[in-house]
Amino acid sequence: MTEHPQSFWQRLMNLFRGKHTASTPTVTVKDGVWLEMRDQGHYRLGLASDALEQIGDISFADLPILADDVLAAGDDILEVESDKAVENFKTPYAGTVVKVNEDLVTDPTVINGNKQADNWVLDLQVA
Repeated sequence: MTEHPQSFWQRLMNLFRGKHTASTPTVTVKDGVWLEMRDQGHYRLGLASDALEQIGDISFADLPILADDVLAAGDDILEVESDKAVENFKTPYAGTVVKVNEDLVTDPTVINGNKQADNWVLDLQVA
């Protein structure tokens, strides 16, 4: 069963009734990259489950970006190597890199666990 988002008025009424619940972040997938809106204009990007399944076990990861880099839509954000292929992932949005997950470079096998909390690549502030 899919839960529908509440309207502003429903959230307001629930707040007055003491039923305030934190909304779950919206996650979308585009070209093998998942995007989670953290707050207005701030996104966290990572590798989608489908992309990870197609690539296989990742043994090497290269992050060609640093915090404060300005990216255009379509710029490379991560290159991974697996037993099946070498793949480049690109950012779907233009913006400024806020934070980079350096752990992916030191231990790229973290991505293989396919846990969204661990396989994020970067935080991006969209202009």
